[in-house]
Amino acid sequence: MTSFQNKKPVIAIDGTASSGKGTLAIKLSKSTGFDHLDSGLLYRVYAYEFLKRSKDLSKVENVTIDFSMFNSLDKRSIKNLRSEEVSKAASLIAKNTHVRKSLINIQRKIADHPKGGKGSVIDGRDITSVIIPKAEIKFYVDANIKIRAKRRQDQLKMPNEKFQEILVEMKKRDENDKKRKISPLVKTSDSFFIDTSHISEDEVFKIALREVKKKIDFI
Repeated sequence: MTSFQNKKPVIAIDGTASSGKGTLAIKLSKSTGFDHLDSGLLYRVYAYEFLKRSKDLSKVENVTIDFSMFNSLDKRSIKNLRSEEVSKAASLIAKNTHVRKSLINIQRKIADHPKGGKGSVIDGRDITSVIIPKAEIKFYVDANIKIRAKRRQDQLKMPNEKFQEILVEMKKRDENDKKRKISPLVKTSDSFFIDTSHISEDEVFKIALREVKKKIDFI
């Protein structure tokens, strides 16, 4: 584990795809007044910008990515970033040491210098274990994979006959995230676990907020 110490308080959230960690992060951000960083979008921007130039992901290290897009994301561009093509590419390039190292400093800089000045809520795959290992509070969010696949289907507004395809892709995504050699998705021993399979978004938020209030005094 790295010795990096964040300068501003951070609520770190890791979890599987479509587990609800992003929704939880947004709700906690609004509640605390902390800035929100969806670190997964950084990888999606990387993948999106790379795919505009090449489809050969083996050459990902040869391209310098301009992250200016990340600073001006709107609903339309975010929708493009969440396409299946970009999702698959983002998961694959996340295995690349060069890519991960290039994004670590960006994430830490945002954490240390949040625009609002208070702190950050950061969600992703390796926030609690690698990016902000000394975060003031950590969460790990997960849910049954079939439930997550259905959420993904609904998010993309895809027909029912696409469910099995989405499920297979999600299993591959989980395997890529958890078994990669560089910064795999793990539940750290000091992360509070929330299973979102059978509870609402508001219930997830209430559970998380109770834990936040127990550990830090800025709310």
